[in-house]
Amino acid sequence: MPKYLKMEPIATGRGIVNRDLAVKKGTLMKRFIFYAFIFFVLGLGGCTGGGSETAVSEANPTPATMPTAAPTDTPEMTGAENCPTTQPPESPFVPPEPYPETAPSGGFWYGTNELWTDLRTGGIWYGLPKTDTGYGNKIALWHEGYSQTEEPQPEITLSAQQLDGEAAVEPIVYGTNAYHPDYGQFMMTGITLPALGCWEISAEYKEATLSFIVWVAP
Repeated sequence: MPKYLKMEPIATGRGIVNRDLAVKKGTLMKRFIFYAFIFFVLGLGGCTGGGSETAVSEANPTPATMPTAAPTDTPEMTGAENCPTTQPPESPFVPPEPYPETAPSGGFWYGTNELWTDLRTGGIWYGLPKTDTGYGNKIALWHEGYSQTEEPQPEITLSAQQLDGEAAVEPIVYGTNAYHPDYGQFMMTGITLPALGCWEISAEYKEATLSFIVWVAP
């Protein structure tokens, strides 16, 4: 139990009030405001779409939720066999230290030291949140030496082209920061694809480019 100094009663317009009670009320109010702020910050972190990571506070990094690999009971995807999804290369990309050699949730690292991401082994995105504009997913990107303090809003350019149709996503510039105790500081961005199917997604950061192909299913 908290300890409080015993104080003499004080007079108010409504009679006698114990200073001890006043101090307790003031302390409880400060705690209420503090915890309300914490829940507010956590609420902001959880407002992003499904599939990948969450943005974090730049001053006090909060662990982000990493992407998850597709479940082993992935439903049959008609047409997916005709989509040349990006698969693990014969010579796996291993990020430089201090980043871990293994990608999260059974996926694989893909890219170069200048720009890399983690991809699902099956190459399929499904169960994405759908809005009036399409299917959205978050994308985590790493760059050797990236600092969320020095660059809280990195300029990442994303674009996409449907390979089995004519839809496209014109280049957009958007980026924020994230942190995970196992995977360090990294960049977070996202894209909304207007249709299902086979998509080539391209990212640009500084002078580095990265492209990969995924099959997007319901």
